[in-house]
Amino acid sequence: MEEIQKRELEEKMREAASIGDMALLRNLVELKNIDVNSQNNMNGRSALHWAAKRNHQTVVEYLLTHGADRQAVDKDGKTAEQLTSSAEVNSLLGGSGDLAEAEQLPFVPNYLAHPPFPYGSDSQLPSSDHSASSGDRISQSVIMNNHSSSMSSQNELVLKIRVAYTDDSDFIEVELPRVHLQYEALLNMMCAELGVDKQLVWRIRKLPNTVVRKDKDVARLQDFQELELVLTNKAMSATSRGYRGIQTNTSMTKEQILY
Repeated sequence: MEEIQKRELEEKMREAASIGDMALLRNLVELKNIDVNSQNNMNGRSALHWAAKRNHQTVVEYLLTHGADRQAVDKDGKTAEQLTSSAEVNSLLGGSGDLAEAEQLPFVPNYLAHPPFPYGSDSQLPSSDHSASSGDRISQSVIMNNHSSSMSSQNELVLKIRVAYTDDSDFIEVELPRVHLQYEALLNMMCAELGVDKQLVWRIRKLPNTVVRKDKDVARLQDFQELELVLTNKAMSATSRGYRGIQTNTSMTKEQILY
C-alpha cells in the first residue's frame, strides 16, 4: 500500500471513529489492516481520542479490543480519557472520573444531524415476491425526500467550507440554520465541522476574495456559497511542536486541525 493511500485510510478511520460509523471502522481495521493507533501528524490524535471526545462508547470498546493504546497522548499531551465528557467512556478508559466539559454549540454539527445511514447487506434485501410493495415504498420515500429537501432549503443555508492553504482543496457541505445567520454562529459551525480551534482562526473568506466580518455579511450568503477558514500566524508554535505538512505563504504559517 502506498504511503499516501495509507495516510488517507488512516484519516478515514479516525473520521469514522469520530462520527461513530462502525461499519466503515470495522472495514478499515479488519479488512484493510489500518493501524488503530495511527495519529494525525499535526494534532497527534488517534481514533481513540476522537471516539472518546465524541462519547462513542461502542466505538471506544471496539478500539480497545483491537489494541488501541489508551495511554497515547495528542500534541497537547492529553490522553483519550481526558477528552471525554461521558462517565461510561471515562471508566472504560480507566480514567479517574474527571470529565471534560461537554461542548455547547448553538447548532447540531453535520456529523450528528446527518449520521451515516446503516445500510444492510445484500442478504437483507427483499425478495422478488415483495417487489411491488417495495416499489410503492420507494415512491413514497422519493416524495417525502423531495418535500424534506424543500423544507430544509427554507430552514437551512447550505454552505461549502474548507480550511485555506492545505493540501486537501476539497470542500464539505454543511447546513447553517437560517435562524442563526450571525457571524459568531457561522464561525462556531465552521470550526466544529472542520475540527479547527476557534482561537486559531484569523478570518473567514468568501471565495474568491471577500472577507466575512459581520452579521450582515452572513445574512447575504447564498446556498452553496464557498467559504474557507484562514488561520492565524502560529509559526513559532508550530515550529516548537514540530508540526508537519503546514502550508506557508510569504507572511504566515497556517495550522490545520484534522482527524
